[in-house]
Amino acid sequence: MVTRWTQKIVAFLHDPPGKALGLRSVRHTPHEQLAEALQRIALGRPANADEKDRATKADHIASAANLVNFPAGTTAHWDQVVPTLTHPLAADAPPQPVQIPTQNLQSLDEEIQEEAGQNILQVWVNQLAEQPDKENKEKRLYFRIWRLLYEELAQQTSLKGWVPLLPADTCKPDHPQEQHLSISAAIADALPQPAFLVFSIGPVQEFIAAARRTQDLWMGSWILSYLSWKAMERLADEFGPDVIVFPSLRGQPLCDWWLNKTYGLPCQPVSTDLGRPTFPNRFLALLPAEEASQVARKAEEAVQEEWKRLARQVYNALTNSSILPADKKTEDLWESQIQGLLEIWESQIQGLLEIYWVVLPWPGDDQLPGRAQAEAGKELYERLCQPPQSEDWKFRRIYETLTQKGNPNWGTVWSLLYDLADRAFNARKNLRNFKQAEETGDKCTQCGQRTALRSGNRDSREFWAQVAERLQSQKRYDIKPDGKERLCAVCTVKRFVQREVLEREFGLRGGFPSTSEIAAAPFKKRVLEALGNGNQEVQKALQDFLSVVSSLIPTTVAERAVPYLEDRKQSLSGPEAQLAGKLLEIDGEWLLIESWTEERLKEAGATASKGTIQKATEALRGLYQAVGAKPSKYYALLYMDGDHMGHWLSGTHKELATFSDILHPDVRRQLEKDNAWQSLLQMKRLITPAVHAAISQALGRFALRLVPYIVEKRYPGRLIYAGGDDVLALVPLEDALAVARELRAAFSGHVRFVNGNLQVCLGDSVTGYVEWDDEISLTMGPKATASIGMVFAHHLQPVDLVLQAVRRAEHVAKRRYDRNALAVEVLKRSGESITVGTKWSYDTISDVIALLIDLIQRLQEEKISSKWPYVVQAEARTLVELSSDAQKAELRRLLMRQEGRKLREEEREAQAEELSRKLAMWAAKAGFEEMSHWLLVCSFIAKGGEV
Repeated sequence: MVTRWTQKIVAFLHDPPGKALGLRSVRHTPHEQLAEALQRIALGRPANADEKDRATKADHIASAANLVNFPAGTTAHWDQVVPTLTHPLAADAPPQPVQIPTQNLQSLDEEIQEEAGQNILQVWVNQLAEQPDKENKEKRLYFRIWRLLYEELAQQTSLKGWVPLLPADTCKPDHPQEQHLSISAAIADALPQPAFLVFSIGPVQEFIAAARRTQDLWMGSWILSYLSWKAMERLADEFGPDVIVFPSLRGQPLCDWWLNKTYGLPCQPVSTDLGRPTFPNRFLALLPAEEASQVARKAEEAVQEEWKRLARQVYNALTNSSILPADKKTEDLWESQIQGLLEIWESQIQGLLEIYWVVLPWPGDDQLPGRAQAEAGKELYERLCQPPQSEDWKFRRIYETLTQKGNPNWGTVWSLLYDLADRAFNARKNLRNFKQAEETGDKCTQCGQRTALRSGNRDSREFWAQVAERLQSQKRYDIKPDGKERLCAVCTVKRFVQREVLEREFGLRGGFPSTSEIAAAPFKKRVLEALGNGNQEVQKALQDFLSVVSSLIPTTVAERAVPYLEDRKQSLSGPEAQLAGKLLEIDGEWLLIESWTEERLKEAGATASKGTIQKATEALRGLYQAVGAKPSKYYALLYMDGDHMGHWLSGTHKELATFSDILHPDVRRQLEKDNAWQSLLQMKRLITPAVHAAISQALGRFALRLVPYIVEKRYPGRLIYAGGDDVLALVPLEDALAVARELRAAFSGHVRFVNGNLQVCLGDSVTGYVEWDDEISLTMGPKATASIGMVFAHHLQPVDLVLQAVRRAEHVAKRRYDRNALAVEVLKRSGESITVGTKWSYDTISDVIALLIDLIQRLQEEKISSKWPYVVQAEARTLVELSSDAQKAELRRLLMRQEGRKLREEEREAQAEELSRKLAMWAAKAGFEEMSHWLLVCSFIAKGGEV
């Protein structure tokens, strides 16, 4: 029986795994025969003529979109040339692209075909045959093939992580065969007329930014990511996950969770990954035109219904446990007040989401497949967008060259159709939906937009004071007392949904660290290191402190709130492990002397005599002395955003690869001799499914693997969200510059792993692929850049104000410093602020942040006097007018004069010479006053925020 799923299976298996390895020897089975054998195993029968025909048409469209029509005789068979991969995005590729370690092509090819044909597919088919659900067997099998086939081959064959990167065409090895097969399957199902669907959910910044706690930031980000997934899930369930062109769903935790829970696939993600918001609020899908609008409406309904369900679950949990109060003087009055609360709740929940979508059917469905359909797409674009009629229109020159000896089809005009869909979506979004909402009474103290919840005629302050009292009585400290914190329905959902709903449904246990906890994380790290080293003095001081405070203050830090510290604790045992566990349960706020006041203890639901408070502070001072350090009162909020991502996605980025860059070097040399291709080789490539897949894959691996590793494994920070190119994270003050530097380097692939440890290589030539253990990850490539804004804020600074500041800093990095830059805003407790910025690198200095980190370390180790930055700042306005050589000489003099106490004479001279030279080179590019301001920031970090 032919179904949607049998058609997709045939299309996905129309080329066998390892096709790129296939030898041309007469002894080798042609790949067409291998494909038919795999289809026969999967279907239990040969593919019929209709299935084969649609798969062939889809393959031709996908190939035309991703590949090019080469002149006859242009080849790059891997048994004759060096097996290589090129980067799909980066211009000016290195002379030697990535070489795949294929020592014996024939044995590798046979190994992969054997695993795919007999071991993997056959096992899956046998397993499904034993299941009673006959209706979904083909669907379940397709989902397994789409999600797990290449991953299983990577695990079971000697080629390991290179298997998913094997190219669809060795002449143009810029995209994997797995991606080509996915888009082919989507197109096969969409025929006879595909359509693009562009879909988005909002509001984004408004919803996320309405937060006064780190937990609220995280939940706002997670909810939007999850709701975006619910829209995609609706499409994936009906048409298959391959129809989502961007972002790719393969390997995404929420998609894996759904595949595991609903269809039994063995790809259950851990709860930590499920808790990471990684989906953007906008996606692109490829669907059958006749069904696209209907399913888009279903996706919109699915989003709205899921948001209402989450909200209703929170409402029921809070009212059933009597946390949301209502006076019960009489039955009628009680009913009236409950209804009033419910009316406010329903109105605010109902009016939140803004959902926009457009469908663009591909023109030419009434034409014969091939050139006529390509011309229909091109003519529609010319009529609506009116591109230049001369050769200035790049697409026309490319189109004419590619079609001289080939037969174009819909795939050839993929870039034009995508541009039309994108323009249509932007036009629809600019219309905006307008809903008038009446919000009377006290406003929510978190978002400041909606009315704070109340019941009946009760004052919102009285209402929320009672909520806080009941939470405190249940030992749940979620709301500030005395009605100081008053929330609307939307912000109430953000505050309570994780505990009341998501912990049960998704296993999202634990909580988020406070800003105080992040600020104190380096101090806790030093204590754990001392315990691990058997430091008896620290162990005794910690015991003394814990004996006083353990029964006094609440243990409010959830397990694994700071994963780095939890991992350090796991290396301890015995009494040291017990002490470490108790320390990590205490919020970093209580490691600061100034927190120990009667007023603050009362706010935390604790009471203590003046004598007890004195004992606690004395014990804390003893711990400081034993450790040799104090916790910082400052932390950093980091916001990273990729530069010109819209240009990358639309294929208009000035650094996008040329046709020459993405070809195999041998093919490039062959085409350089072809007159028609000589000019085409230097032109920028067109946007294709491969480009979208490459960006999605690169951003997905960055967000799911590299970002959490850097923020939470290498440093004691905590990731709020990583939606691909944008990252929001809390990091300790002392680690802030190092985290920013590594994130920026990892984004473009300027990192390598040596013995499992990440190393930054900003000044080196890189390929854009990163090899880590058995995984090889594609990155955005060396031509992609990102900007980061950071704020250094006091741990008691309101989170919403810090979030506003970090947005400002990111804006400064992009506007004032022209992108590919870092900007830092320092918010001192006194109200004073300073903003500095710099490019990550200049032509004379390849790694500015490494220089700053080095300066901070020298200041901390007293190799440079703490007065030196202030002396340089005092002379900055005078020195700015001098030549670079004069500035270097004066910097050297000041370094010698303000030398640290721990250097010998020859070390002081060497230090002064090295630093004055580097700083003068940097100042020549960034400006001397800017450089001097950075020295003050370095001093601020070195002192832990102390003035």
